[in-house]
Amino acid sequence: MQTTINQPLENTVQADQHAVQSLQQRTETVASLSGVFGFFSRVLEQEIDAEFLHALRYELKQPLQEVGMEFDDDFFSVEESALLERYAEEFTGLFVAPGCVSPYASVFETGCMFKEPADRASAAYLAAGWEYKNRYSGEFPDHIGTMLGFYGMLCESEADCLDQGLIDKADQIKSSREQFLLQQLAEWGPGWCHLAARATTLSFYQQVLSMVEQLLWSELSQLIDRRELKNLAQKNQREPKRLDYDADFRKASGL
Repeated sequence: MQTTINQPLENTVQADQHAVQSLQQRTETVASLSGVFGFFSRVLEQEIDAEFLHALRYELKQPLQEVGMEFDDDFFSVEESALLERYAEEFTGLFVAPGCVSPYASVFETGCMFKEPADRASAAYLAAGWEYKNRYSGEFPDHIGTMLGFYGMLCESEADCLDQGLIDKADQIKSSREQFLLQQLAEWGPGWCHLAARATTLSFYQQVLSMVEQLLWSELSQLIDRRELKNLAQKNQREPKRLDYDADFRKASGL
């Protein structure tokens, strides 16, 4: 009788321990994703400034090397102002100037700024309780850096809820971020990263863009089957629409 009583009790304890371990692993995973997506968002949204360069050279050097990033020797040896100028020129030519690989979903899909993809992105932000506010004229909510940052914030919110034991709310946030990934990024984000990585002349941006592409595919592979992944891969092989640099865009962008 004692054995009959103890066996179900032991099974229950083991199941509880497994549940706790699974929850902890999930929390650590989404917290890590939050940091990674936040980092990529910062790199793609803004030029590298002195503060960020210092972080890359010191605090972030080892973590980035651990995930496979290799830094050129001159990243640490070149004088700060000269390196910042080099990276500013690359950022402008790659993401901002006419003829760049425009980082906006609207441009990729329609060839014009601030179209329906921007409205979709804004609606997704509002649905999650965030309101998009640009810092400068010519910035729009469907910038891939902004979208990656938003995904990272959802990961952070999910991790916070898990830490507090709010499992149902964490599950709702998880569902929201998965839908955002599928609806806002899946059909163009990986392909855009691939094109931009081919266009850059600096190893740093090439590696970051390749890592973002790989991370997006990794996240998507957990949500859809191989057939759907194949369809997405075909969509991401598209060339972006050619941007119409009309007077309104030049006025908005300041170019």
